[in-house]
Amino acid sequence: MTTIYLIRHAEAEGNLYRRIHGRYNALITENGYLQIAALKKRFENIHIDAVYSSDLFRTMTTAGAVYKPKGLELHTDPRLQEIFMGDWEDRPWGEVRHFTPEELTRFNATDPTWRAPNGENLAEVGDRMEQAIRDIAGRHDGQTIAIFSHGTAIRQFTANARKMAPEEWKTLGHSDNTAVSLFTFDGKDFTVELEGDSSHLDESISTLARQNWWRKDGKQSPDVNLWYRPIDWATEKEFYVEARR
Repeated sequence: MTTIYLIRHAEAEGNLYRRIHGRYNALITENGYLQIAALKKRFENIHIDAVYSSDLFRTMTTAGAVYKPKGLELHTDPRLQEIFMGDWEDRPWGEVRHFTPEELTRFNATDPTWRAPNGENLAEVGDRMEQAIRDIAGRHDGQTIAIFSHGTAIRQFTANARKMAPEEWKTLGHSDNTAVSLFTFDGKDFTVELEGDSSHLDESISTLARQNWWRKDGKQSPDVNLWYRPIDWATEKEFYVEARR
């Protein structure tokens, strides 16, 4: 039996500025480093035999909360990366809502038929996550491991672990940055012991506490933020001059 702590990365630029970061290699925010410190304290007295993360900066940096104090090596696996958002990478959520609202609505509704333009779909990220975690767990039978990954990737792996039908995926909640899930693996099946727990964060450093896009209690509000592009001087010079005036 392998015990698996599956942990989301700390708050990164995309989370704060509401930009779409799948494989985009974003940095950790100042608040994110406070979350990492809280995560480090949570794991002080938890025995861990090995630590893995995706090969992106935000997960590798967050993993330092566990592997560094325990004197362990960090192993990376690109299969633990976030869903690849294709043409949407590093675009503001507000821009995508402005130009392709129907596609964003399908993504937000966890539509199993949705695919990022020139990117991955939800089933693909869930399947590669499951295969990666099966491989990793197989190397550590009888041990306890920590794996650092990303929000949608963890959500879709959890759906696979629960053997949920695609139409049920939308019932899964969203986890805060540095949220911890706990699974056991018997060599064949995963059992969910704890899901998306962020009790080590107080409200002052919680990312989701300051946002409303994820709520299902009637208080949800969409990701509406600024989008911008260079001026086309051939056709928009007068618009610019008038705006300046």
